[in-house]
Amino acid sequence: MNNEELAEAIAKGIIETGVEGGYDALSCSTAGDYPSMGVSQWEGINGRGDILLSYIDGGEQFKGRTYSDIVANDQESELKALLSSEQGQAAQNMILKQDCLDSYMPALLAAGLTDDRCIIYSGIWCPTSTEVVRVFISNRLKRGFNINNLETLRTLFFNEYAHAADCDDYLEGYQNRAIATYDYVATL
Repeated sequence: MNNEELAEAIAKGIIETGVEGGYDALSCSTAGDYPSMGVSQWEGINGRGDILLSYIDGGEQFKGRTYSDIVANDQESELKALLSSEQGQAAQNMILKQDCLDSYMPALLAAGLTDDRCIIYSGIWCPTSTEVVRVFISNRLKRGFNINNLETLRTLFFNEYAHAADCDDYLEGYQNRAIATYDYVATL
């Protein structure tokens, strides 16, 4: 596959596995009082979340607002409806594919991945933190692991990713993600 095809496959995998959420996903960011939205959990006031909203008619009213303000004004369902609308889904698909092409793909290739399925598998993890995923894979390669073997990659993410990402409290969730991602990519 070429880079464009791989980016498209990663985006499709993120959406189909739902590992980052659905089109209408909405929660408060763990990094601050702002909304975390959609299939890639775009977030940030005056950041990526606001960029997503700028592509959706009616999204302007939510730009620059805190999550608690949206909740206090009982507008979560309105924002979710915008995100899951046809236009909201199209915007998310477009941005996610571009994120995959511009950010995820260069990081994964730099980490030493060459197998298409392993690139797709690792790319599905990139919305959590592209740099953490790149370093995680690079370090496993340096330790002698065959990162271009899908089963090996699944085992590494299952056993080690939560600790490497300094997220030990989320071990079970990351292990579930490792399985769901593997199950999806193994069918490709």
